[in-house]
Amino acid sequence: MRDLLRRLALLGASVGAVFGIWDLIATRLYPLAEDSPGALLLFYGPMFAIWAVAGFFTRRRTGRLLDAVRAGAFVALVTFVVFDIAVFVRVNLFLDVLTHRTDWQNIVARFQASGFHSLRAYANYEYVIGTPFKLLVSCLIGAVCGLTGGLVGGLRTRHPAEYPS
Repeated sequence: MRDLLRRLALLGASVGAVFGIWDLIATRLYPLAEDSPGALLLFYGPMFAIWAVAGFFTRRRTGRLLDAVRAGAFVALVTFVVFDIAVFVRVNLFLDVLTHRTDWQNIVARFQASGFHSLRAYANYEYVIGTPFKLLVSCLIGAVCGLTGGLVGGLRTRHPAEYPS
């Protein structure tokens, strides 16, 4: 079981790093790109699929659906811990450009009413206080993905030789 947890943690850290780097590169290349539904699906869809695959293989390995759900949630948690670090880097590297995005206008408006003297400090504060909620949501989504993968992983294909004559 310890080996499985180590593999799932490595998977989550790898996924978080890849998607974090992807986010940094995309922000560098297209700093004013909006988070449209299509862009969000293209970004998060593969992440969720990987969490489902973790559930699939965990179910195949242990035979238990609950383990698949836990695997999906755990990989999602580790993914988002690493990914959130990249998000903090993104905010601090690209703050000047991000403030021109329409999805940042609420943060800028809240900053002006906040009493903070630094937009960077306020943006970091906003991201820090939002992190527990993001981690919770990612774990819930990961659990659903793990459940989905685990259900598929629990399906057994009967080969013709297994049918009674």
